[in-house]
Amino acid sequence: MLGGGSAGYAAATTAASMGKSVAIADGNGPLAGLCILRGCMPSKTLLRSAEIAHLMRLAPALGVTPAGVRIDVPAIIERKRRIIGGFADHRIEGLERFPLLRGEPRFVSPTELQIGDHTVHAQRFLIATGSVINVPPVPGLRETGFLTSDDVLELKVLPKSVAVLGGGDVAVELAQYLARMGVITTIVQRSTTLLSAEDPDIGEALRSWLEKDGISVVCGTALRRVEVRAGGKRVIAQSGDREIAIEAEEIFVALGRRPNVEGFGFDAAGVAHDQGGVKVDEHLRTTNPRIYAAGDVTGKWQLVHIAVYGGALAAANAFSELQKAIDYDRWSARAVFTDPQVGIAGLSERECQQRGISYEKATFPFADLGKAITAELTAGFVKMLAAGDGRILGVAIVGTEASDLIHEAIALIYFGARCHDVLEMPHLHPTLAEILTYPAEELCERIEHQRHAVVTP
Repeated sequence: MLGGGSAGYAAATTAASMGKSVAIADGNGPLAGLCILRGCMPSKTLLRSAEIAHLMRLAPALGVTPAGVRIDVPAIIERKRRIIGGFADHRIEGLERFPLLRGEPRFVSPTELQIGDHTVHAQRFLIATGSVINVPPVPGLRETGFLTSDDVLELKVLPKSVAVLGGGDVAVELAQYLARMGVITTIVQRSTTLLSAEDPDIGEALRSWLEKDGISVVCGTALRRVEVRAGGKRVIAQSGDREIAIEAEEIFVALGRRPNVEGFGFDAAGVAHDQGGVKVDEHLRTTNPRIYAAGDVTGKWQLVHIAVYGGALAAANAFSELQKAIDYDRWSARAVFTDPQVGIAGLSERECQQRGISYEKATFPFADLGKAITAELTAGFVKMLAAGDGRILGVAIVGTEASDLIHEAIALIYFGARCHDVLEMPHLHPTLAEILTYPAEELCERIEHQRHAVVTP
């Protein structure tokens, strides 16, 4: 296994359960993988601190007045390090159950892997080298200097202001963290909406709530150059036929991650790849039939649960005559941990339109939900898509606890439920989860009306 992150560890565990001898080759850096060290877990630790600070500021609206709020950023970072250290230690214990080969792995032939002074031969190889931060070739950016997500997760002294380049999940999550920590924050996004990979209504709704948090959001721009200014930095962007300038003490580059494909000798191994990732078929086999790949390095969904699923699937396929295809539609449920959160399961409107799938849509706002009103959690909405027979195609939630609420939708879609099934299931009242019953009810009425209209002479 090349890489000891989520995909590599899942593959190693699966192969070992099949009775195979397994070794993991990883670089000289810290072990445990992106999610634990520099991704999911540390960012959510910081976001929780920011959420608590935000709630204390909102408390007077609910009749509770705190004595005061003092943000101790070094203490927040130390708490994060302590928690992440525990997660990392647990993962390292798991990795050390296997022979662990430290050093940068590099293929020297289709069947040989070089690690330091050692050459490794194996019946099968799995590439799970993950991803690296994407830094665009914007004139002046490298000369001026910038922060990455790795840096933001370690900052004990925050800048007074920051320009965030990008509008994806990492950008919006950490932008909100910085803003709630008191940093004047501006998001500069190329696309016309935030979270541009999702339906436009998702990004538009999130933008409106981030702006209520005091974040300036500038969409529909093209980065032109970056300059040093007295006391800070300046980002020059093109918006339509005019240039705009955003000045800040710091620049945070949050333009996503790209597959980590450089320096591993993939050409010598006969593994086709480019900047978009290692090329794999539906069984996660590369152009070298002895080598498989899984996780971020494939350039597909950069989600931990897909990396785990893909790593296990690739290992099973590598040693089995029965080849199973990876099912991204079923596994691509995802969440963004802003406030309000975003949770998505199944197909989006955009995907339905691209595939020529007809659908009905219904939405319902949290502002009309009893539990949300009583708890002052009225931001956002739920959207449900259904086929003509009522089968639920997709659900999107923008709202509090969306990352947890979306799991009912995941189960509904997984088991092929129809909108009337949602109405027949018991939902406790008053809860946030019962919000799914409202778009389901509207869809049932609409589909039944259309069915009646078709059969009526």
